[in-house]
Amino acid sequence: MNRIIIVVAVIALLAFFGFTLSRQIEETKVVKVDLPALKAMEYFSDTSNMHNWVVPFTVNPFPFKNDRMVHGTDTLTIEKLSLLKIDFRRSSPNGHFDYSLSVAADKDSAHISYIILSYFTTRWNSLFSKNSFAKDAEASLDSLSSYLDNPEKLYGFDIKGTLVTDTSFLFASKKIRRADFASESKALYDMLIDEANKRDAGYNGVRIFHFTDGSDSSRTIYAGIGVTKRIDTKDGDKVSYKMMPYQRNLLVIDYNGKYGDVPKAYTALENYRIDNRFVTMAIPFHKYLDSGYGFSDSQQVRLKVCYPVF
Repeated sequence: MNRIIIVVAVIALLAFFGFTLSRQIEETKVVKVDLPALKAMEYFSDTSNMHNWVVPFTVNPFPFKNDRMVHGTDTLTIEKLSLLKIDFRRSSPNGHFDYSLSVAADKDSAHISYIILSYFTTRWNSLFSKNSFAKDAEASLDSLSSYLDNPEKLYGFDIKGTLVTDTSFLFASKKIRRADFASESKALYDMLIDEANKRDAGYNGVRIFHFTDGSDSSRTIYAGIGVTKRIDTKDGDKVSYKMMPYQRNLLVIDYNGKYGDVPKAYTALENYRIDNRFVTMAIPFHKYLDSGYGFSDSQQVRLKVCYPVF
């Protein structure tokens, strides 16, 4: 009799564990990112960049096309996209695996959010036999976290923080035709250097520059040269003396490329400034590292593209 009771108890216990271990549960994994929830969602829902972080599609990356990415016999599709959530399906000849990535705002800070991976699996698989698709989904979350924390991948440039060292400048500006950009910017620098020499201002070779385009074919150019002596200038003068606060924060991109593509670096700095909650201290500018000035859009240049911020 006792033996029967023991056998029944063992069978019941095995049945209980079998039921428990075969039940579907929701598995979740969370990473923290230093971005507002909507901004984090904007970046990671961009299908043109998913091949940079979705595993295994980062190997021989094939970007999203016709709402899918392909890696060998595997396919990744977006099943549903909502304001703060994406439902993915990973398919292969052996079956499919569904998982979701969602964003949740931090309750105490509007500038911090959490990216949550969720999928359903059995308790047995969760504890003892996690499949390769689930492992890839978790690796994708880690890859996404690294991607969102990497300025070069996120903004297209390696953005660094430094401090202002060049502080004293002679400035001049002029509105020109965009077609005359190279010759007019050279003429503006020639005038500044000539004025610095006339006034014994001590031109030190530093050249900084900025420009903005009008709605028509015009462009306003702003040029500055570094000087070692303070000089007095007045309204109506051809040049003005200005100082930049010493040792204040400066966001910097070491730029090497076509001169006409410099606005892309400015856009990256502005996005980085907004995402990281810096306040503008002065207009952004670029500092020439090579000799010369008055470059055309097609010329290769080395610059420091800078943004003074608080």
